[in-house]
Amino acid sequence: MTYKVLFINPLADYVEGLRAATPEGFSLTVMPPDATVHELCVEAENSDFIISGIDVPEEVFRAAKQAQFVQYMSSGYGQLPLAVLNDLAIPVAQMKTHSISVAEHAVTLILSLLRRIPASTQLLREGKWRQDLQEASYAELYGKTVGIIGLGNIGRWIGKVVHHGFGANVIYYDNAEIPLTVAELISAKQVSLETLMRESDVVSVSLPLNDGTSKLIGEAELALMKESAVLVNVGRGEVLDEDALLKALQEMKIAGAGLDVFDREPLDLESGLLSLPQVICTPHMAGVGWENVQRRIATVWENINAVLHGEAPLGVVTDIKRAPSVQATR
Repeated sequence: MTYKVLFINPLADYVEGLRAATPEGFSLTVMPPDATVHELCVEAENSDFIISGIDVPEEVFRAAKQAQFVQYMSSGYGQLPLAVLNDLAIPVAQMKTHSISVAEHAVTLILSLLRRIPASTQLLREGKWRQDLQEASYAELYGKTVGIIGLGNIGRWIGKVVHHGFGANVIYYDNAEIPLTVAELISAKQVSLETLMRESDVVSVSLPLNDGTSKLIGEAELALMKESAVLVNVGRGEVLDEDALLKALQEMKIAGAGLDVFDREPLDLESGLLSLPQVICTPHMAGVGWENVQRRIATVWENINAVLHGEAPLGVVTDIKRAPSVQATR
């Protein structure tokens, strides 16, 4: 038997790698980006597995009545029609392979802010050699308190790096239950959000977007931060009140910010964030990297194999964790 795997709205960087890694007994059909909804539905009707890019119409998922599993190629799954997918009664999984890349990006932003790398580089380009070396405005990460908002996979990696690599103290806030053993691995202490904002030298945000996190960090929370503290966001832009952050930065209530995600993307070129020398903005690129591409490709086939063996794939976001039809044949 040959299983049909359908890749919808394909991410170009993954197509050749997925084809090369396709195991024996599987056929990979890659739909062109300009395929119509009707064409997608026709192909989905007789597919055993779906690999989904972003912004796939819900009609396509409804048509995939014999599919046993859907692998979503992104980590953030707010665009997925979860109600529709739950009706299919099959597992749908997000990607959970990007934690290392995103964590390293967050730490890069932290160090660049503390060492004032962008501002110093700009002065150098202007011929101003060592004209801004007021030592009180430069800082080390060693011994600082890093407050992590969201101790999921990304937050845990950030905690490991800053604690074990730089000697930082780690505190965290999360509205989800975090096992004590996980927090102990990085010597992280759980605190309230207010305490974290007040005590942290670095606030690092790595929360997903949901009903409990939208605009979680607003004017009141930012007002608690030290004037010497910096904030980094590599989670979701909507978690942070961007207008309140801009105001705090303009009034020098906090020392700086590093942002990879924004309330509206792409970021408006007229945004005040881009005019401030103490702000670093990157274009939602923290998870990018060839190593992550390889991990995602491997995860696709590992998760499909897990489903075929009646096991739960990694990263399931739907109510159904295993494919009932597969379990029934075991």
